[in-house]
Amino acid sequence: MKQDIRKDFPMLKSNIIYFDNSSTSLKPYSVLDSITEFYTKYTSNAYRGSYINSEYVSLKIDETRELVATLLNCSPREIIFTSNCTDSINQLVRMLNINKKNKVICSMLEHHSNFLPWLNNANILTVDLNDDGTINLIELEKLLKENKVKLVSVTALSNVTGNVQPIKEICKIAHNYKALVNLDCCQFAPHYKINVKDIDCDFLTLSAHKMCGPSGLGIIYCKKELLLKCKKAKYGGGMVDRIINNEDIIYKEIPYCFEAGTPAIENILGFASAIRYYLSYGYDNITKRNKELNDYFYKKVLTSKNIELIFPISKNHAPIFTFKLKNKNLNLNYVAKILSDSANICVSSGYQCCQPLYNSVKEKGGIRISLQFYNTEEEIDYFFNIIDNLKI
Repeated sequence: MKQDIRKDFPMLKSNIIYFDNSSTSLKPYSVLDSITEFYTKYTSNAYRGSYINSEYVSLKIDETRELVATLLNCSPREIIFTSNCTDSINQLVRMLNINKKNKVICSMLEHHSNFLPWLNNANILTVDLNDDGTINLIELEKLLKENKVKLVSVTALSNVTGNVQPIKEICKIAHNYKALVNLDCCQFAPHYKINVKDIDCDFLTLSAHKMCGPSGLGIIYCKKELLLKCKKAKYGGGMVDRIINNEDIIYKEIPYCFEAGTPAIENILGFASAIRYYLSYGYDNITKRNKELNDYFYKKVLTSKNIELIFPISKNHAPIFTFKLKNKNLNLNYVAKILSDSANICVSSGYQCCQPLYNSVKEKGGIRISLQFYNTEEEIDYFFNIIDNLKI
């Protein structure tokens, strides 16, 4: 099965060792074909024309919205298309009318996308972590008890540590204190099945390109009853039903009233193919395969001669590992460049847009390996053979 899966990804034909999946994932042929088909067979705008191409594209976008809803177990009317997860969270700031009078809880784990929008618009509180790198639920409840908090916005899975967070418990505790919850699922969605009804989050944000889809597309999930109360985040074409006069404007129903402007049509159609690919392979198979890769890499890194992990590994962990060189005088970017130029291995070096986390442990970045189901144990062996035999 592994070998068959790898044949679906044209990038892997070049013998590249692609270990930067948390940054962006590789794309299967089906995703590329759907984008090419749009540009070569039925290019048109959506929801704008009464001719066949436009009607077809409009139906395809609605079909994608239904696929996303199937992926998350929600209603299609609760799905908003954006440009990426960063855009999704910035839109949430405006939709919830967040200002400096509002208190928002984040964690030290947050990607800058789920930190800077709140930092610059709200009164931000930071919840501590446990020794295993998961959010401290006792500390979270303490912050909620002592403050009137409007929103808890945390990652479901850290893009640096790979630790899965107790998201269901976070939602339950936050709701006990009348706080809303947004989950950044950029890293969670590529590895684990999501059921928003079971988790009971109020909002969920993610990017298509993290899970085999195209760049330039993000998702906001929002409970329907909340979406009906949200402020519109941007204004423009496509969101209006009728303008009677400047003070009497009737907007389209949800979620279309939150999607001003021409949508990223090719990206939406590409994401539909990515979702179908995920569902055809099966989340159970993806999760199982990634656990195999996770466990294999973890055993190897513990005995490595040249590298050591920076952050603790929790019991529930996806195959994302960040390490430093035992030789502290080496420049991480230089090592990453050596891996690329001499061994065709792609890794991430630096802060991974998570500087507060690195600052908390007094580290100036790390090298991150992030694996996906199309990676192999042989690639991991190759990596350790290279890294442990570097003359450093």
